[in-house]
Amino acid sequence: MINNHISLVGLPGSGKSTIGRYLARRWSVPFVDVDTAIEEQIQSSIKDFFAKEGEASFRSVEQEVLARLLQSPVKAVIATGGGAVLKAENRAQLAQHSQVVYLSASPHEIARRLQRDTQRPLLQVDNPLQRLLDLHGVRDPLYREVADFVVVGAGLSATQVAQRVAMQVELGASS
Repeated sequence: MINNHISLVGLPGSGKSTIGRYLARRWSVPFVDVDTAIEEQIQSSIKDFFAKEGEASFRSVEQEVLARLLQSPVKAVIATGGGAVLKAENRAQLAQHSQVVYLSASPHEIARRLQRDTQRPLLQVDNPLQRLLDLHGVRDPLYREVADFVVVGAGLSATQVAQRVAMQVELGASS
């Protein structure tokens, strides 16, 4: 049903993995979570790797893993890490090798979803909402720059968002 990789971008907690799994089932293609692929490569949790090696080392590994996944001949739905767009090389790879969908969600909505999540290193701060607002300020323009489609999920269930994404991709594929 898809003729290219579909890459999902967005803030941590925007639903990339949940929606990606739904889309992969719908189109009978593999689903790949870049964060999971990174953890398999580094044989550690991202949280522990971040603490030991720092963000710069993590971003280098992320770039390597993302490039490998995007260059695979097997078409897949790929959930990127929230910060993958920070590197220009990643944005170029995403644009060249996939159709990119930005799952736009407000920092306030994401903060509510992630209140008890302790696995996201960038959100382990005193004020996660402020951190999300800061991340959104930096990353939103980059998500929009690389996106073929923007899907806003405010007030929608994950299934409804996934259906909107599928409709956009399928309409785009048929034109």
